[in-house]
Amino acid sequence: MIKKQQKWIALLVTCTFIWLLQVSTMPVAAAGAPEQISAASTEQAPDFIEEEDDGGYQAKKSSILPIVLIGVGVAAAAAVLFLVVLKTSYDITGTWTVTDTVINDPTTIVFSGSKKSGTLDLTDFLDTGTYTVDGKKVHFEFNTPGHNYNFVFDGQFDSKDKMSGTMKYYWNGAVDAEGTWTGTRIATATGSGKLSTAMRSARKPQ
Repeated sequence: MIKKQQKWIALLVTCTFIWLLQVSTMPVAAAGAPEQISAASTEQAPDFIEEEDDGGYQAKKSSILPIVLIGVGVAAAAAVLFLVVLKTSYDITGTWTVTDTVINDPTTIVFSGSKKSGTLDLTDFLDTGTYTVDGKKVHFEFNTPGHNYNFVFDGQFDSKDKMSGTMKYYWNGAVDAEGTWTGTRIATATGSGKLSTAMRSARKPQ
């Protein structure tokens, strides 16, 4: 929904900017020009020349309105572009250390895919899962296939390399524990073994 709104706003600003450019190129009529022409037609040519020599006729100064309109259009377009870029600048792909209050041990997670969605794997564990990102909002979950648990994380980016939020641990489809979590981006890491995260001492045995 937000992405569609961004597209409509960008389209509206673009059309408005093009219209402003067209308006800025249109000649601005000098104020009082019809009255001057009418007055000149009712007088003799010599008198008109005399008035002209006396400095009675002056050209209308150029209007600054086109410049103002162009400035407004450029500022609006830049604002929309900034918002769109800011909205999509967070990239979760890569390796993160995630620490939560349920497992109580740091977990290394590798996110693979696009900025919006993809899959994840846990270093040192058999768990796999998926993730989605909507602007700053983050959702990911994982488990070991064939086991009766699931870890679900929801949160947001605090910066490009920091995340935080809340999480739930499901056992047999019901919430068994809840907590908070933080994530920090790290360099690519390699694991030494593969276990199920539920085999940790803090969790129920399989």
